[in-house]
Amino acid sequence: MLKKSIVMLLTLSMVVGISGCGSSNSGSASTAAATSVASAGETSGNSGSAEAADTSGFTPVTLKMGNQHSADTVANQLDLEMCERIKEATEGRVTIELYSDSALGDYTNVFDELMLGTVDVAHISPVETYDARVSATMLPYLAFDYDTLLKVYAEGSFLREELNDALDALGIRLMGVFCEGFNGIAVKQELTDPDVVGAEKGCIIRSPMMDVYSLELMDMGFRVSSMPYSDTYTAIQTGVVAGLAGGTSQIAYLAFRDLITDFYDYRYIQEATMIMFSQKTWDSLLPQDQDAITEIVNEICEEGAIQAESACDEYMTKLEEGGH
Repeated sequence: MLKKSIVMLLTLSMVVGISGCGSSNSGSASTAAATSVASAGETSGNSGSAEAADTSGFTPVTLKMGNQHSADTVANQLDLEMCERIKEATEGRVTIELYSDSALGDYTNVFDELMLGTVDVAHISPVETYDARVSATMLPYLAFDYDTLLKVYAEGSFLREELNDALDALGIRLMGVFCEGFNGIAVKQELTDPDVVGAEKGCIIRSPMMDVYSLELMDMGFRVSSMPYSDTYTAIQTGVVAGLAGGTSQIAYLAFRDLITDFYDYRYIQEATMIMFSQKTWDSLLPQDQDAITEIVNEICEEGAIQAESACDEYMTKLEEGGH
């Protein structure tokens, strides 16, 4: 009996020992599984951090933007709004410093700088030096109202596709066409036969350096002198020319009202400037920031067309009240 009891005790001890070992192994397996899950979570977390690092690792940039507009113009005010909205939408990754009133040089020089990438953004008149299609925004009598102009200039239109193709080849990205209003002729003397097409008008006027302007003006009966916009004020002041083409009633009032005596509201060409990025600069931006900027510029251009009509009417009234 004693032997049987000893054998039973030994057997029970072995069973308890085996169970203890099994429990220990199960615990180790659970611990290993938990460690594996934790590692997977860390890996997943690291992947998310890596994506965040791609955004947060982007070094904020300050871009240089030039325009040709006086501080009080609708175009300049909307440019300022655009810069503020872009900074906010990109969470400070893209800041645009605006240099107004041709502070970076005449629009022809700014266009060249845009091609080189030494100016990042511009809101200027088209320059046809390298491709005549660029000035197609200002074809005479392209439209007679702002709703039609917006359709003509919209992304996907034939004209817009031609503009994109021309500017892409020059290393420039067209962001939007900005309608500033329909142009007239501002002069410091009365015109001869102003309402007779082709009749001599009795003076020389400044023309932008674009065939779409100069050829049309000559057909109307003007003698023209093509020159940069930045030289126009001095040219009128010194008598080199008697007035200018290439400006709305707003421009005539804000920039030349102390020189001119008359403004003829011919509305023969729409003042359609362009907002453009250097392609080199554009390619350096994050895709989500590019999307935000594109949307903002489109909205600014639409707002420009809305304000252009009322602004031109307002400044026509001011010119009349000033005796022009």
